[in-house]
Amino acid sequence: MKKISSMQVLSICFLSIGLLNHVILIPFLLSSGGRDAWFFSLLTFGLIPLWVYLLSRIIKNMNNESLANWLENKFGKPIKHIVLFFIMIYLMSMVLATTKETMDWITTSFLFETPSLAIIIPFALLCIFLAHSGLRSIAISSSVLLPIVVILGFFVATGNIPTKDYSHLLPLFENGYFHGIKAFQFSSYGFAELILFAFFQEKLTDTLSRKGLVILCLGLLFLLIGPLTAAIAEFGPTLAETMRYPAYEQWRLLTIGKYIEHTDFFSIYQWLAGAYIRVSLALFLITEIFKRKSNKMKLGILLANGFLMVIISIVPFSNFKFLHFSKTYYYPGTFYFLLFLSAFLFFGTFIHTKEAKKHENETIQK
Repeated sequence: MKKISSMQVLSICFLSIGLLNHVILIPFLLSSGGRDAWFFSLLTFGLIPLWVYLLSRIIKNMNNESLANWLENKFGKPIKHIVLFFIMIYLMSMVLATTKETMDWITTSFLFETPSLAIIIPFALLCIFLAHSGLRSIAISSSVLLPIVVILGFFVATGNIPTKDYSHLLPLFENGYFHGIKAFQFSSYGFAELILFAFFQEKLTDTLSRKGLVILCLGLLFLLIGPLTAAIAEFGPTLAETMRYPAYEQWRLLTIGKYIEHTDFFSIYQWLAGAYIRVSLALFLITEIFKRKSNKMKLGILLANGFLMVIISIVPFSNFKFLHFSKTYYYPGTFYFLLFLSAFLFFGTFIHTKEAKKHENETIQK
């Protein structure tokens, strides 16, 4: 089995979860917290030690054992099947939600007249191909795509400095001290999604250290705070709250000199790179749940998910209805699911298996 390094895991997470933090969650944060959203998002910094400890303990306890085998050894087959079923449902929802968000952005921002099928079919096929190629292919693709995404990110951040007025970040708590508390929930979502790392930790050539996890968490927090504060500073809190894609609108402000405008096409690369890796990773993890199936069966599962991606993109469900559904039900629901799953896996680290007890008894006897 071809394994990947911990550095490649970082590139996968920065693209996959980075899309979530950098783009998808920003309108939820602004609409729920307004000007105070950046402050409550910054408070998630205090969760990093707790989350790093929890995740590192789970990974260490798994000891390069697959999630399915670990669950069976800790809880037995019935509970294993139940947990894997809910994980599969979550991963499928992750694929469909990311696809819907991406398609809505494309069709409402720049490809107004292009048929949805002409966009979603090539995208779905590319994701299926990458997922079927394996985790190593996903890691290599991430390592190639990420540097350009980072360069473009610094480009738009520094290029828009003349349009930023950071006085818009203050004053805080105009509408009460707890007006923006819900923003704390959305800003914590990216950390909760790091539990996905436990699903494929056995495929690493080395162990992702606590220091690496801290760097990853800090990077994800920076990806959240950066565009959030920039949106408030560039557009003001009132206008920023009404925008559907604040991170994309920041690209539309950028000009190079006096004569070069409309640089927002660079954002297409950033968004599609993140969506490509995010969807491909979720599809790959779905096939890993059906580990004992043949390659033909796994390909069939991928094609079935690809068909659902096509369906979700052409269903007449408006962008703002989807925004309301995502903000009110989907992301809060999946956030609590990820918290429950993390707590459940953490609880499993305290359960001693028969093999572990046998090993302890032999050690004591010696």
